[in-house]
Amino acid sequence: MSKRQRVCARKPESISLMHLRWICLTMSIPAVCGAIPQFVLLTGNRCSACHAFPQGSGLRSELGWYSLHDVGLLRWHQLGLGTLERWWERAGNSLWDGRLLFGIDARLQGFESHNPAYASGWRLFPMQGALHVGISPIKALSLRATLNGGRLVFPGQQRWSASLGIYPGHGMPELQLGFFRPAVGLHYDDHTMLLSRIPGAQFDSPQQTYLLAPNFAQWGALLQWASLSWLATSVGVFRGGALSAVVLRNPRGESAPVTAATAPVGNAHLWLTPKLGSWTLSLGGSWLGNRDFWLAHGFAGIGWHDHGALWAEYSRFRSSSLHRWAVTAEIDLWLWNVMMPYARFEHGRVSDSGWSPAPYTTHLVLGAQLFVLPFVELRPEYRWADTEGYRSGRVALQLHVFY
Repeated sequence: MSKRQRVCARKPESISLMHLRWICLTMSIPAVCGAIPQFVLLTGNRCSACHAFPQGSGLRSELGWYSLHDVGLLRWHQLGLGTLERWWERAGNSLWDGRLLFGIDARLQGFESHNPAYASGWRLFPMQGALHVGISPIKALSLRATLNGGRLVFPGQQRWSASLGIYPGHGMPELQLGFFRPAVGLHYDDHTMLLSRIPGAQFDSPQQTYLLAPNFAQWGALLQWASLSWLATSVGVFRGGALSAVVLRNPRGESAPVTAATAPVGNAHLWLTPKLGSWTLSLGGSWLGNRDFWLAHGFAGIGWHDHGALWAEYSRFRSSSLHRWAVTAEIDLWLWNVMMPYARFEHGRVSDSGWSPAPYTTHLVLGAQLFVLPFVELRPEYRWADTEGYRSGRVALQLHVFY
């Protein structure tokens, strides 16, 4: 039995037939997979197998919770907290026969800033504090929401997001309505990725860093179809909203928002994930924009189940104020259930003429995901950064507690 099969087989016998029915319901709802790409490639499973949100991440399904509730280098009973383990096995992450799901994500980050213009020395700060909830009173209807309890630092960040999913039946598309993040590229849980940022030391301030900030959300509607095991696609329209808070600066020092708050913004996403034996391939792209701007992503990858994954993504942004592009490539090795080291290369550049020197950022990242206890992950990391303004290396450590 493979590591992936062993993990997915870990479900307590206390799960009722009604629970299993709702687990299967959660897995059957079509979703545009936006889960962390290495897990899709390493397991061959869609994000909707473990997450309730159509774009992946956030709220975990019942199966997603049970597949991780006993994964860790240590178990809680070894620390004298066996009562906690037994309560988890009885309660899980659901109520009302699996119709009501809940979860949390909390991250504590310690690091030293690269940019000498900002606070030097080791810093420790809360990076994320999110409460998730989802309810499916009937098969055709689901409501999913996230409350962001952290500080709002970057333009476009939102305190909450919520969406209503309408799923008429098997093989039919799902309509997602509400206040949520559009389907843009692949989804990552690393907020430093250049794919969503403006590169260069000249754009390092919190007010100028992100195009799509963490906890970004817009009012909109998304029609998504993923009935084939190897294809997921969506098309939608959103209100400019949060993008109007993102102000761009051109080489002359003039500033303008990405688009007007009331302007319509189109969105399209396509992802192919065919399987060839013990291999999963990934290929796709996305587009977000209107006549004021456009943001395009293309991505590809290959994964050997339970062993390793290699993937890359390219992003290009154009507006009247700013042109920029970024590329990321990463390799991940699944050594065993509790450790996954990775190496990532990133480069981004502002390509407008008139900048002197031209803003750019290059990252080389070496790190690992370490599951030390069930629902507790440590992520040590070394990052080398090179920009037009500085060059430095730093060590960082992240604590991720989830449920």
